[in-house]
Amino acid sequence: MRSKNWFVIVSIFSLFVLLSACTLPLTTPTPPPVSDSEMATRVAKILTEMPSPTSALATGELPPLATEPPPAETSSITTGVATTEVPASEPTATEPLPIPTATATLVPPTITPTSTPYPGFTPPPDNPRTKFGTPTWTDTFKNGDNWPTGPDKYTSIDFSGNKLKLTGLTTTDGWRLVATEKLANMYIEMTVSTGTCSGSDRYGFIFRVPNARDANRGYLFGVTCDGNYSLREWDATIGSKGSMTTHVNWTNSPAIQAGSNKSNTIGVLAIGDKIVLYANGVLLKEVKDNTFSEGSFGLFIGARETSNFTITVGEISYWKNPAQ
Repeated sequence: MRSKNWFVIVSIFSLFVLLSACTLPLTTPTPPPVSDSEMATRVAKILTEMPSPTSALATGELPPLATEPPPAETSSITTGVATTEVPASEPTATEPLPIPTATATLVPPTITPTSTPYPGFTPPPDNPRTKFGTPTWTDTFKNGDNWPTGPDKYTSIDFSGNKLKLTGLTTTDGWRLVATEKLANMYIEMTVSTGTCSGSDRYGFIFRVPNARDANRGYLFGVTCDGNYSLREWDATIGSKGSMTTHVNWTNSPAIQAGSNKSNTIGVLAIGDKIVLYANGVLLKEVKDNTFSEGSFGLFIGARETSNFTITVGEISYWKNPAQ
């Protein structure tokens, strides 16, 4: 009997507890704290599920700046008055645009006058003039009888004090041919003094011109104010605008005295298909080309950077069939 009463008491107590639980307020259980290692694992999982960037800017690299190549260089043919402009086929380089800075200051260059405006240059002992001896022909410019005189659109020529002065009137290359016999195998040389000049202001020989009256073909050996030289070939009979072929790209040489008020002796040797370029008796370059085998010669000038760029020539000589 006692056991039965105990069972009843326990049953009533259990029912009371269940009914009491239904009346307690509902609460949200507090989640256990997350450890550092578990948090790192969750972050890594989120990052791996994100899409990968596809833009170049996302890597921190800006796209390259678009640049335009400079306009093509032009040259001109002239024999006193007749001229034909043609595009030159020399390669051009595109340089990246400079990035300005807030602290950059442009300072004009300072030109220091020199006490010797026409410094000399000692040629090597085996220079062509010494090796070939007495020239076949020399012009010391006592007068201008051997040259077309008067200005034209591209050049102006003057003779005074036993010197020839040739002035470039435009940025294109213009030239004057001297009245001599046609030459096949020869060495020609001249001594030139520059006035005020800069950068790519240029001068030199045009030679092996087949037709002196038209001067529409020939080679050009040129030197610039900043000490570069080149060898080009002009043929106005190709196409509607002619063709300029570069055999030697503009190349710097320490043998050339660069700058304003400098004196240089330049020469070119042509024997058969061999063409050898010289500056102050120093061999610059030797090339082989048989496009033009003989012809007349003269001087050219191009005032590329300096208005009215002028050269003064003290002597021009040539050696016909020089001994090898």
